[in-house]
Amino acid sequence: MKAYSFKNTILVLNGVEITGWDEGDDVIDIKRLADSASHKIGAAGDMMVALSADRSAEVSIKLQQTSSSNAYIGSLIDLQEGGAETFVPISLLFQDTYRNDMAEASAGYIKKPADMKRGTGVGPQEWTFVLESLSIDYGD
Repeated sequence: MKAYSFKNTILVLNGVEITGWDEGDDVIDIKRLADSASHKIGAAGDMMVALSADRSAEVSIKLQQTSSSNAYIGSLIDLQEGGAETFVPISLLFQDTYRNDMAEASAGYIKKPADMKRGTGVGPQEWTFVLESLSIDYGD
């Protein structure tokens, strides 16, 4: 039997561990933006495979509105929106320390500031990053 706990999950953004996660099964969403391969079938039924060099990715995270990590990510987008002189590329490391699942992504940017919603309850802050290169390794 195998087990899983989010307590064994770490996400590090530009060397800083992100904390204050929202609830749900999708608080960390890591995905490639392009397929690894595509194909065409010729008139005689032969298949040709084209392998893609595109390893770009999109990573979305959901934090509690009270998470101090919102201020940290906000400071990164302030630098990004300051122009080329202050832009800081995003790098990201994800690890499930129990299963040893790992994802590393680099050379990215923050898509936009998180939407700010407030009401009678507590809502999530969702941040999305687009990265040039993503490597995923699945553990045991």
